[in-house]
Amino acid sequence: MQSQNAEYLEKLDHLRCLAASLVVLFHAQLLGGGARVRDYVHLPLIDQGHIGVHLFMVISGFILARISASKDIDTVKFYKNRILRIYPLFVLVVTVGYFSTPDPRPTSVGIDYLMSLLPISNLYRLNYGAFGGQLWTIAVELQFYLLFPFVLAFRRKYGLLYIAGIVAAAFALRCAQYFHGGTAHAFAYFSLFGSIDLFIAGMVAAEVHQKMQERKTKLNLAWSIAVFIAIGAVVTLLFAHRSFFQVDYAGVATDGVSRSALWVVWPTLEAGMWSILLLVYLNAMQSIPASSFVAALGKYSYSMYAWHILVIEIAKTHFLWLSPYAFGALVVLPVTMLISWWSYYLVEVPFLSLRSRYTVTMAQGAA
Repeated sequence: MQSQNAEYLEKLDHLRCLAASLVVLFHAQLLGGGARVRDYVHLPLIDQGHIGVHLFMVISGFILARISASKDIDTVKFYKNRILRIYPLFVLVVTVGYFSTPDPRPTSVGIDYLMSLLPISNLYRLNYGAFGGQLWTIAVELQFYLLFPFVLAFRRKYGLLYIAGIVAAAFALRCAQYFHGGTAHAFAYFSLFGSIDLFIAGMVAAEVHQKMQERKTKLNLAWSIAVFIAIGAVVTLLFAHRSFFQVDYAGVATDGVSRSALWVVWPTLEAGMWSILLLVYLNAMQSIPASSFVAALGKYSYSMYAWHILVIEIAKTHFLWLSPYAFGALVVLPVTMLISWWSYYLVEVPFLSLRSRYTVTMAQGAA
């Protein structure tokens, strides 16, 4: 996506497309329901495609750190830009979702609606309307945006040791949560205390990428493929322990809460894996087939994420003759992409045009 604050990296939108596609295909096979045709070959990267959300978080940390490299931030303009980027589509999807519920609606719906728009809404896990349940991640993103100017300032003042300390502190808190309550699942998955590792990894990856560019480091695309396969292998290995992941297909954790101690380390491990993939892919020397087309889909990734549940809910009873994977790949993903193209230009672009440059050279100083 084009920005006034940094040079455009087309391959970054490729990764956005990957992240959005994983989430869409995951929800399509999870929520599609009622299919009479089974998938006999299962792909853990799709069955647990919610991990695409965490790739988004690594990308967010990377972009913000890259934009602000060797620059100061005008904090007020930074927050304004983040609001213009996130809230227009967020408010639209949540509002449509709430109004689509049957009448009469109790008075408390108004309060729920307003509270769902706050940057702490993941704390009380509201529904975000009839088809916006996935939007809890927006609150986590907003929380990181609020912290970012301070994290960046303290990283510059105290060095890499400071952000390493943040990751260590988050790890310690997940440990404490596990020993206190017997589970770190929700704490690690639904809160910034798990996601901070991912954002920090993205920030570090931005610094490493800058050094690789200065040294003109180029890698073979085969490294990207190898890293992606390795990520798939790790997910497959963990998927063998069905009670670990966010979605327990085996029904081992009948209350929907995993009690695996692996949730203490999983955010850090995932942060490392996604940031390595990001680095090796951005520095791949080979050109990518249909690169501009894939990048365009990556630009629509936020709209894809916001609208795909609505597509699933409308289409799921009309394609029972398709297997869950086929339903996602042949129906939900292309229809969501089409709607996202419309949404991007009708909702996102006009507000994105209102953004302003929020970085200034260090010599000028920041507001």
